[in-house]
Amino acid sequence: MKFLKGLADWTWRNPVTLKELRIGLRERRIFILQVLYLFLLLALSLMVLPEIFNNRNSEQLAESGKNFFLVLFWVQLMLLIFTTPALTCGSLSGERERHSLDMVLASRLSSGELVAGKLGFAAYCLILLLFSALPLASICFFLGGVSLWDALASYLELFLFGMIAASIGLFSSARESRSNYSTVQSYLLVLLSTFGLPFYGALRFDSHNSTLPVGPFFWTFNQVWEVGVFQFFLGAGAYFITFLFLKARHRLRPQARNLKGMARSFLAFYLFCLGWVGLLLSGQTSNTDMDPLVFVMYVAHISSLGFFLNPANLESSREAAEYRASPFSRKVFWLLLFVVGATTPTLIQMGLGHSVPGVTWGLGYTAFFLCAYPINVWLFQQALLPRWQFAWVYYMGLVLLQFLPALGSFAPDESSWRLYFVSPFMTLLWVMTPEKVAANLDHTLELAVASQLLAMVVLGLLVGWQRSRQNRG
Repeated sequence: MKFLKGLADWTWRNPVTLKELRIGLRERRIFILQVLYLFLLLALSLMVLPEIFNNRNSEQLAESGKNFFLVLFWVQLMLLIFTTPALTCGSLSGERERHSLDMVLASRLSSGELVAGKLGFAAYCLILLLFSALPLASICFFLGGVSLWDALASYLELFLFGMIAASIGLFSSARESRSNYSTVQSYLLVLLSTFGLPFYGALRFDSHNSTLPVGPFFWTFNQVWEVGVFQFFLGAGAYFITFLFLKARHRLRPQARNLKGMARSFLAFYLFCLGWVGLLLSGQTSNTDMDPLVFVMYVAHISSLGFFLNPANLESSREAAEYRASPFSRKVFWLLLFVVGATTPTLIQMGLGHSVPGVTWGLGYTAFFLCAYPINVWLFQQALLPRWQFAWVYYMGLVLLQFLPALGSFAPDESSWRLYFVSPFMTLLWVMTPEKVAANLDHTLELAVASQLLAMVVLGLLVGWQRSRQNRG
């Protein structure tokens, strides 16, 4: 009962949400937005439906109904992700401009309830837009080709996409002091995020590779669970909304519980990803090319590690001491976690008896670079850029030395997606002798490991020499 009462105080009984609904529903902008949203969908439907009804064949009609539903899905998706940030991008920055944010934070209302109230208002408006478009979407049930579960899954995706866009706007609003700055920032972030939508759509709606059957439903004996892109998106969407919510709350009031909340939510999402990858690997055979998975695991692990190596920013020494008492403040904890997580799929493959050499070697090298690259970045910063923040050096080096070479690492032969480039040295080697590099993958990776170790030794000697000079001076 206590949990339900706390959940109600943060959601439908949140005073900020109720106040925003009373004010927002009396204004014209919500209804103008709803009218424009429905007008665009109706105009699209009137252009598409006459062509659909010209098909008298039932099979063609069902296929046309499915295509019509997909068109509605993508149009609603683009409308939602570009309209919902406007509901939140000026909510907290507007409080700063009116000089009322400090008074709200000084009240009995916590920063979490304030952020949840602003996000709850966007959720109610998003639900209003989605429900208002249901009569148009119901046409697909008369045409056929779309089941009830497909429609519910698509509307859940639309809601999560809209909530992610609203969370981006809320985070920008908590970060900036002016509404125009937060508006520009939120729409730039949303625009950058849309570049991944074509890849998501290609994976999500591909009838051949989008799902993998694992395990039976014991009460029917003839169906299986399907693990695919949709299930992964549900977990990823929930995590991103939680992360942006905690990040916005931390911007208002830097506290240790916000950092620990972000760490716990990441751990839950990380275990979810490992379970999802494990289920995918459990259905693969030894003849399957798993190099794309190796590349994705490499990028995800080495990117996430840099986030947790950054120093914490807290409002008082008491909060800093509370955060240092938790294991999440230990950099060794995150390093060991990612190394163990990177090698887990290899152990799964070995336990199933069909180990894939690409996965085994690729994740082994991933574990090495997880340990070597952060040390080299720290040594480089201490030796040459002592006034720069670690995060800037880490991610600039990641883009210049890791991601950009890796994006050009796809060999032109049948074994594409292999990660040949892991350092600038490898890039030069590929330019000079691409055939030899493609023919000797193990030798190439050995040279890459040697270059990382050589950089570690040189930078370590440079840092030691500089510190000895400082001590003598």
